[in-house]
Amino acid sequence: MHAEINVRFAVSIAQDKTLPLATLAESLTEMQLEATILEETVRSLDERLVEAYCGEKHARGNGDRRFQRAGTSTRTAVTTAGEHEFTLHHVKDTAASGDGPTYFRPLEDLIGFDGQRIYQEDISL
Repeated sequence: MHAEINVRFAVSIAQDKTLPLATLAESLTEMQLEATILEETVRSLDERLVEAYCGEKHARGNGDRRFQRAGTSTRTAVTTAGEHEFTLHHVKDTAASGDGPTYFRPLEDLIGFDGQRIYQEDISL
């Protein structure tokens, strides 16, 4: 699965001053770039997976497909990049048998959240 995100930010440094590298690193940390990149990557993957199962959003004929969009739910996770709140899509399998799941989140087949825990493995260690 391929995710593409475009991130753009500007850094301005006065040419007549010398900026310590640590200050630059701290300012990038304060912008929460790691958290933003993680959240946007998860969002992009979620959208692409749901589109692969269900087709484009609002496309004609989507109601006739085996897999149909079935709303969203919020998932909170804490990683070393900070606390994140992800909005993940549910998909309904209209051909599911009695023992198979009817509703699922496609992203969880690709990215493993640490069960129902809020604190993910990188924090737990």
